[in-house]
Amino acid sequence: MIPTENKTTAGVARAHAVVVSWEGKALLPACLSTLQDFEAVWVVDNGSTDGTVAMLAADFPAVRVIASPINLGYGRANNLALQRALDDGADFVALINNDVELEPGWLAAMLAAAAAWPSAGLFAGTLLFRSEERVNSTGLSIDTFGRARDRDFGVERASLQRADGPVQGVSGGAALLRASMLREIGLFDPAYFAYYEDVELSLRAGRAGYASHYASAALARHRFGATFGPGSPRQRYLLGRGHLRTLALHQPPWKAAALVPLTAIYRVAIKAPGELLRARPALAWAELRAAAAGSWTAAQAALQRFYRR
Repeated sequence: MIPTENKTTAGVARAHAVVVSWEGKALLPACLSTLQDFEAVWVVDNGSTDGTVAMLAADFPAVRVIASPINLGYGRANNLALQRALDDGADFVALINNDVELEPGWLAAMLAAAAAWPSAGLFAGTLLFRSEERVNSTGLSIDTFGRARDRDFGVERASLQRADGPVQGVSGGAALLRASMLREIGLFDPAYFAYYEDVELSLRAGRAGYASHYASAALARHRFGATFGPGSPRQRYLLGRGHLRTLALHQPPWKAAALVPLTAIYRVAIKAPGELLRARPALAWAELRAAAAGSWTAAQAALQRFYRR
């Protein structure tokens, strides 16, 4: 169950895996046991108090651990290990959630896709729910309002008819990134705490000429919502905040100028009262906070974008 220290051979791509964990001691053993094919495995512990670091030292000594004293969030924590992997000469880096388990052949299928599509920089596989034969994601779809969703979410695996090919973005739950792309465009935007940073990276990569690609044979399974809980107030807040920032960064300026305030107003005037009518005050408060914090970070993003231009 311990990932090997070095799997690389001459002529073979060097692939590292990065796992970010917060209070995930119970989840990590199942995840790490499926990462045997990687040259190196990095775990960034986000200030956990559940004994994660001690467990890793005892049970997974080959794993390279970065212990943060505080919870940095998903993007900033990933950046710590991504930079280490790049400095170590990795050709590819996989992002794996601590509640995801790869099926045999995942990395081989991803590397085959990367060899076949040299213009692609990000690769998504078929992410299934852990205990069901249903699809969690085959990549990301982004609608005209800039909202990102998992493509094919909830589709029965037997009914899935999705050919390999371009996709609008990749989910950070289980993805492979080309290191040369990261060296050119940079890592995750540290202004995100969780959610939508994978969308932003996918869009930024696309603008730089790096497509996202779906490889159907790369299978993994996900314990959906194990960290924040699906539909929790915390998740709702972070999704709303991240959506508004991403609008400001990647929609055409005229469209962002309209969508950011309209989306914030929609959350305040429609979604928050709707949650109150459903007797869910915590979700109503999350919508209000998302509108306020999202508008602020969107304004900051718009200024950054203006000065870059």
